[in-house]
Amino acid sequence: MSKLNFTTFFDRNYLSRGLVMYESLKSVCSVPFTLYIFALDKFTIEFFDSRKAYFPEVITLPLSVLEESDPELLACKSNRSVISYYFTLSPCIPLFMLKKFDLPHICSLDADIVFYSDPTPVFNYLSENSIIITPHKFSKENSHKTTWGTYNVSFQIFRNDFTGLACLEKWREQCIDWCDDWFDQDHDRFADQKYLDEWPLLYKNSLKVLDDTVCGLATWNLNNYCLSIQKGTYFSNGYPIIFYHYHGVKFLSNNWVETGFSSYKTKMNAVVNRMYKDYIMNLIRKKDEYQIVAIQHIREKNRPELLSRILFESHAYFVRKNGAIVTVGFRILPVLIKKIIIKANGIIN
Repeated sequence: MSKLNFTTFFDRNYLSRGLVMYESLKSVCSVPFTLYIFALDKFTIEFFDSRKAYFPEVITLPLSVLEESDPELLACKSNRSVISYYFTLSPCIPLFMLKKFDLPHICSLDADIVFYSDPTPVFNYLSENSIIITPHKFSKENSHKTTWGTYNVSFQIFRNDFTGLACLEKWREQCIDWCDDWFDQDHDRFADQKYLDEWPLLYKNSLKVLDDTVCGLATWNLNNYCLSIQKGTYFSNGYPIIFYHYHGVKFLSNNWVETGFSSYKTKMNAVVNRMYKDYIMNLIRKKDEYQIVAIQHIREKNRPELLSRILFESHAYFVRKNGAIVTVGFRILPVLIKKIIIKANGIIN
């Protein structure tokens, strides 16, 4: 593979994540690449437009370019929530990229992914496949979550051929018809990801599932693997991790960061702790370097007293004034201590 093509989308809330992802990709990729970023707000567009020399591999596009080319997608803005609309973009963006720019392939990925080693070997699967997808690989503690989808829409690759385009066209039609942020039990569908359950049957020999131990690691499958670190490189079951999905990492304030570990019963150890501390530190550095001020996350707007959420985390992180990051295990805290923390932060319980 002589060149890799990636695409993602985010607004100012995920800008620091996107920057960390970009830098990780640049540090490990063995071949040239282009990262096409669809900016969801004016702030993100202006950020990259004013710093083009710093991000030579990045091409930024306003979301309006996609919407103008797809009136049916644009119409969805009036019949679903913001987060559901963002889910609807999942098939529309890679389809647009393949058709508009006539790229040989496109990898659509989430901004909260970090590459720890060269992803080029993953793209080599395109020599025999048209579609590459990432399974959740749920740990036994999360096996019941397959109801929400066997595959995770965080990293998928499509080749610009009949099968790749047909897959995206069908997926686009499905998401435009329905793509809500809740599980529709009557029709067995959830957001953008449940539709992928039928792909192994539909595309058979043209589909590659990344069922290895080094791609798509995340909180919901981390318990499956033995992680280690050697000379600064992270390994999973003895093999270099290619990419990790930092789903669930949220800054609840300038000091507190939640991990999402409790939701998936993710086990903490020294290597996991180091990975998460490094990631959080890199996010903070990007925010400070570019003076990025995030606004409230769209999924958090209706959640009162966000800081109290960390008390229900098995592990969270506290950022001290000197920049040091402290791991806090709330599972072992007595109720009295939790009440003191709540009171100290002005939260009414």
